[in-house]
Amino acid sequence: MRYVFKTFNVGAGDCITLLLQNGDKELHIMVDCGSFTKDVNDNVTQIFRKRIDYLIVTHIDNDHIKGLISMLNVLPDLTIHHILYNCYQRTSENLQDWDDKMKDNVKRLYGDLPVVVDMMEGVINAESSKTLAELILDNENWKKAWRREYVTSGTEPIELGHDMGNLIFLSPNQDALDKLDDEYKKLFWQTLYKQKMDDYKNEESIYEALMRIASEEIDKEGKEQPVSATSLNEEALKKYADESVAALTASNIASIAFVWEHENHRILFFGDASPKIVSENLEKMYADFPKPLVFDAIKVSHHGSAHSTIKEQLKVVDSELYFVTGGSKLRPSFQAISRIVTAPLSGKISHREIRYNRQNKILDSLNSADGLKEKFHYSIEANNNEYELSY
Repeated sequence: MRYVFKTFNVGAGDCITLLLQNGDKELHIMVDCGSFTKDVNDNVTQIFRKRIDYLIVTHIDNDHIKGLISMLNVLPDLTIHHILYNCYQRTSENLQDWDDKMKDNVKRLYGDLPVVVDMMEGVINAESSKTLAELILDNENWKKAWRREYVTSGTEPIELGHDMGNLIFLSPNQDALDKLDDEYKKLFWQTLYKQKMDDYKNEESIYEALMRIASEEIDKEGKEQPVSATSLNEEALKKYADESVAALTASNIASIAFVWEHENHRILFFGDASPKIVSENLEKMYADFPKPLVFDAIKVSHHGSAHSTIKEQLKVVDSELYFVTGGSKLRPSFQAISRIVTAPLSGKISHREIRYNRQNKILDSLNSADGLKEKFHYSIEANNNEYELSY
C-alpha cells in the first residue's frame, strides 16, 4: 500500500489531493480548490489522468471552491465518480419554478459573486458568475455523482474498495447544517424579497451564491488582530496558547471534516471545522483507543486561525506532521501554532514538524527561534507540501 498526500499553494485557501495505490489499483481524492493553478491542473490531468474518484467540497467559502469552478470549466471531460458537497440537497418532488421576479433578482445576485480568475491564462473566467452547483447540475455525469444526502458526523463511513481504507466523517453535526439553513432563509428574504416557503428547481445555485457572498463579507470584516513578535520567547508562546478562543462562523462550523484510515494509518482532514466538534466526535468514534490518537498527518483547521485550534484537541489527537494550508498575514496565527508546539509530547511523539505552503512572517519568526525549537522539539518547513508513505 502506498499513499501520497499533497497540498497546493492556491493563495489564501485550500487544495489537497490524496493518491492511494494498492497493487495495480489507484484511487484519487481531491479536497477543495481555492484557485485552479497550473500545479493543480498538472496534478489533475497528469497524475490523476483526469479522473477524480472522490471530490470533497468541505464547505461553501470562496477560498475553497472558486478553483473548482475553474476546473470544471477548463476540464469538461473530467471524470468524477463521487461528489460530496453539502449544498441545498432537497429530494422533494414538488419543486417550484422560479418566477420572473426571482429570475431578475438571482441574475443581480450572480453579479455580486466574487470573480473567478483563470490562473493559467491570467484572465477573469467568462463563467465566473456560475456557481459550482450549477456546473455540476448542468453535466449529467457529475450530477449523478453528486451525493444527494448531506454528509454529517452521523454519516456511515465510506469503504473505498480494493483494500484502500475508509473515509470516516467527524463534522458537521446536523445542528450546524440546521443553523446554516436558518441563515439561508434570512438571506433569501433579504436578497430575493420573498419568504422561503417552498423548495425550487436548481435551488442549490441560489443557496451557494448567497452563502458565498455572505462569507465574503465576513472575511472582509475579519476577527483577528495582529500581534507583535518582537520578543518571542517561551513566556510569549505560552501566553498566545492560553488566549481565549472566539466562535467560528456558521459556514466554518458546517465544514466537512474527515479521517482517511487504513489499518493503523490515519490522516485528519480538518477543513475549516470546529476543533471542539471534531475532538468530541473523535472521542466517541475512538472511545476504546488510548489518547492522544497519533495520526500520520493532520491538516490544520481554517488555515491556522487563532480560533480553529484548541488545547483540548491536542489531548485527543496529535501527530509528528502538521500541514498548514493557505492563510494570510495573520494566518497561521501565533495562537494556533503555539497551542500545537507547546502541547505536552506523549511517549508516541518526540518531535512535531509544521509544513506550510504560503509565506508567513509568523512562521518565519517561529522558525528562527532556535531556543524555542530546541525547548519544544518542533521544526518549520516551507514549501515541503508532499508526504508519501509505503507500507
